Amino acid sequence: MFFRSYKDMTRSVSILVLVLFVGLSHAQTPEYLELVKAENRLQELFSQLYSDSLSEVESVLAIIQELMPGILETEGAMEFPWSKLDRIGVITSDDGQVRIFTWHVADDPDNYRYFGYIQVALKKGKVNVYELVDNQKQQRNRRKLEQSTDDWYGKLYYRIITLKYKRKVYYTLLGMDFNNVQSNIKTIEAMVIQRNQPEFAGDLFFDGKDRVDRMVLEYSSQVAISVRYEPSVDMITFDHLVPFHPIYNGNYEFYGPDGSFDGLEFSSGTWIFREDIDVRNLD
Repeated sequence: MFFRSYKDMTRSVSILVLVLFVGLSHAQTPEYLELVKAENRLQELFSQLYSDSLSEVESVLAIIQELMPGILETEGAMEFPWSKLDRIGVITSDDGQVRIFTWHVADDPDNYRYFGYIQVALKKGKVNVYELVDNQKQQRNRRKLEQSTDDWYGKLYYRIITLKYKRKVYYTLLGMDFNNVQSNIKTIEAMVIQRNQPEFAGDLFFDGKDRVDRMVLEYSSQVAISVRYEPSVDMITFDHLVPFHPIYNGNYEFYGPDGSFDGLEFSSGTWIFREDIDVRNLD
């Protein structure tokens, strides 16, 4: 009995050593080491960008935008975790096919600029990279709109939801726009990959009256709201927003949560609005 246990233990140790060796060997490839150096460089640049003492914002931005496309196209960049880039948003789809990097610059409390790149995985470890170009247009109440990577309504993406319907994969994006000193905006929109290119999906949402391209929630910058995904029921839940007083109806800088929740349920390839849902039953 002791001999058999000893053999099993020796075999387990040998397998563990082999796994660690293979992992270490992969980590030491020239491509991986180049990505480590590139990540350290980007981390340094983003730290500078968000430093209170920085006076030359545009020059740092220019360096970041010059370096990032090439870095993100490097072999192995899609699998690399980019965990040190904690000053910006980095989200990855559940199927590993899409990753999005977004960040912002505040020119003043009423003006924000947004920047981003989308990685799309190709075959044989290759990747396409697309820049998100902020059109700096107002997002208030814009539920129907034409949007592309070159004509993008800027925001920070903080969650990507991967859902499939009839062999088509939809990447639903939860985003945040700081808008101005009076109000913030959260958005829910969707993207698909067509011919290896990202495209924003249209008419994927039913808001209770019409089919729209996305959902928009604007609210007072003095409050916080929740917009999150509940994977157990394929539902996005969010605070129901109301004016602080009836006289503020339509003035969204005076809107906030009333303690109830609404949601979007994914059904037959469409996000359908559901009013007054019980979030306690979604845990």
